Parts: sequence; C-alpha cells; structure tokens
Amino acid sequence: KVVIWAENRTEWLIAFWACLLIRAALVPVDFRASADLLARGLTQHLRLDEKMIPAALALQQAGSPVILMQGAGGPWPANQAGPAERWAHQFVEGYAPRGRYVRPCLGVQAGWAINADRVRETLGKFRDAGVTVDAVWMDWEGDPLFGADRYDQARHCTRCRRQLPAWVLASAANFEAYCWRQYLELLGAYLAAPVREAFPRCSVTNWMVVYSTPDRPVLHWNNSVVPPSVPSMFTATNPVAYGNTVFWRFWKDSYPLDREHVDQFYTHLLLRQVSADAANRARYAPQMDCFPWVSRWCPDVDDPKIPVISRPRWREVLRHVWLRGADGMQVFNPTRKGYDRVVLAEVQDAVAVYDEMLAYREFLDAGEVLCTDTPPEQDDGVLWSGLRLGDRAVIRTFKQGGGKAQVTVEPWPGAPVRLEATAEGATHLLTRPAGP
Repeated sequence: KVVIWAENRTEWLIAFWACLLIRAALVPVDFRASADLLARGLTQHLRLDEKMIPAALALQQAGSPVILMQGAGGPWPANQAGPAERWAHQFVEGYAPRGRYVRPCLGVQAGWAINADRVRETLGKFRDAGVTVDAVWMDWEGDPLFGADRYDQARHCTRCRRQLPAWVLASAANFEAYCWRQYLELLGAYLAAPVREAFPRCSVTNWMVVYSTPDRPVLHWNNSVVPPSVPSMFTATNPVAYGNTVFWRFWKDSYPLDREHVDQFYTHLLLRQVSADAANRARYAPQMDCFPWVSRWCPDVDDPKIPVISRPRWREVLRHVWLRGADGMQVFNPTRKGYDRVVLAEVQDAVAVYDEMLAYREFLDAGEVLCTDTPPEQDDGVLWSGLRLGDRAVIRTFKQGGGKAQVTVEPWPGAPVRLEATAEGATHLLTRPAGP
C-alpha cells in the first residue's frame, strides 16, 4: 500500500514523498478512486488539519484507512509560545550566534504544550465528525534535533545555564546525547500522547524514532552513534535506510570502484539501522511495529560523481528489510530537476517488491525475525534474512560478489538447514523437520 506525499518544508531536502506502507497504509490517488484501487490498498494520505475532515469521511466511507502525516522543522513548535524572549536563547553580552536563527532553550516547553493542545483539538474534531484516525506518522525534525551550533548557542545562554543540569553543558558530547533524548521525550509527550488520548488504537511514530542500546547501537549514515534511548508513548519505530551520499566520505581507496562493490557499500548502509532497531525491539519492545524510511538515492552531498546503489540491488535490499521486521515502508524520494525518472523508478521498485512480498503476508504480520546481522561495507559473502512463524519459516538468501555459495541457517533451535545462495537471490519456504 503506497502513499505519495508532496510537502514543502522549512528544513532540509523535502519536496516530494512516496510512502510504501503495509497494514494501515496508503497511496496517493484521486478521491474518485475505484473500489478496485482501495482493494489493492491505494488511498490518499491527509494532513493533520480540520479542513481534511470531509476528505477523511469520504475515504473512510469508501473503506479506506485514515492516515495523517506531515513534516515540520526549524524552531517550530517551540516558537509557538509567542515572542522570542519567552522561548529563545538569552545570550550573554557580546555573544553573536553564527547559525541562521536563534534556537529555543531546551528547558522551555511552552510552545510544545501549545501545539499539543492543537493536536488534541484537531483530532477531537476528527473524532466528533465520526472519523477514526488509523495512523499518525509524522516527520517533525525541529529543535533540538539538528544544528552544528546547538551546543555553542546553549552554553552561551543565561537561561540554559540556570535551567539545565551542569552535566548537559559540560561537553559537546554530553549535550548531543541530551538533545537526542530530549527530542524523543518531547515527541512522546507532545505528539504521541495527545494522539493516543484521542485515538487509543492509533498507530503513531515520527522520523528516526528508534531503539538504540549500548549492546546494539544504531548508527546514522554519517557513522555517528545514536545515544542509548527508549522512545515513550509511540506504537512504532521509524528507522532510516537511506542511500545517503553523505556516507560516501567513508569510502576507502582500497575498495574496488566497480558496480558490485559500490552496491555492497550501500547494502551495508541501508540495512544497518533497520537491523539494529529490529534487534533492540525484539529484546526490549516486541510490541512495537516498524515503519522504516527507505531511499535508494538521498543526495545530501550534491555531487553527481558519487555513485548510487543499482536498481537490482536496491530491490534486493528492500526484500531483506521486509524480512527484518518491517511492518511497512515510507519511500523518501524528493524530486530534483533532471532526475524525475529516478524518482519514478524508486517508487516502481518499491511497489514491485511489495507485491512480491505480499505472498508472505502472514509472515510479515506475525513472524519472528531470524537475522539482524549487517554485512560489512565490503563483503562477498551470503546475505540472508528471514521470519519464523511456528513450524514454518520464509528465508531470503543472496550471494554478494557473484557466483554461488552454501549457507547454514537455524530457523529453529537444533534444526539447522543448508541453503544455496546465488547472485540472483532466492526466497525459501521451509517447514520444521519432524522428529527430535
């Protein structure tokens, strides 16, 4: 089920969205969409805006789920508190910030609280009109999430010096860890909680809501470690699997610069965050769903010489994401002049793999993840992923580097199975062998 979302944003990169989702998901289509399209799982997402209520009613009456999603960034919603002196940093005399705006104080949540009341009010209007909101999947990326000057501004703020624990401002590392946890806490308290108050069964998540632990840390595409954190009030995680060109800075001259080894490089990147989050959820939050953001090409470094993962390998990676606990996908593919075909192909590939994986719907809905190992940046070995459901299992094998190989997997304790892996990849349906 697919969603395409066009959104102008104040923060980086976003102009066009396409989302591939499962269970409570959708695709952008005209409201006159036929019953055949709805049966296929195609529908239109809506914004968190009371003006969308008539559209929500029309979709709901047609048998469609109601999904709300939108993006925001910068100092919003902290700046909803009114004049800047109520929420922005108050600098010591002589300090001038070098960033493009004065950032909010981390100890002031008035703007977040005001916006949370708006969320409550808006969702209440949906509910009173007879609309059941099935999912709220947001992309709120405002402070305190981003910004190279965050720490410098905060440590020169007289109010932050008074309000924040001394440990927070003692070092940039401390401050970064605190900001990440603060980001998740603010989203949980002022987004997820209001949503669940209005619709207790509503699915709710936000960009980069993940479980990261010291034993299995989640890594950003710039190789920085996501601090240990436990999201609160959310029903799903939202890891990011982007073929982000920022990662190209970690390419080593010793790597062969050819199609296969570039694909291996990005295979590592695309799988590592989804896999770490899956491992941590299985251990600490098995009740959580997962709706990862995926992107074949995310050019945060705008250099046309940086290679991109191939379409066949992109499709292969998506198969493995499905078999590592994804309950849906959101495809991030902003349009860029001259690259329209790339955007279209990215969605076509995601839809094709989605159709393929629907053959294993029951495993996707209720299966237990069997493998969360992430292949190294350069690896000619076997990549495999799978889901176990009682006495049955579905496993995908793929041989990186070409050729064939054998791999031994153990879908059930004490019941190893030897499978063949090829460069074309194969999906295996297994039944637990009888006997002791």
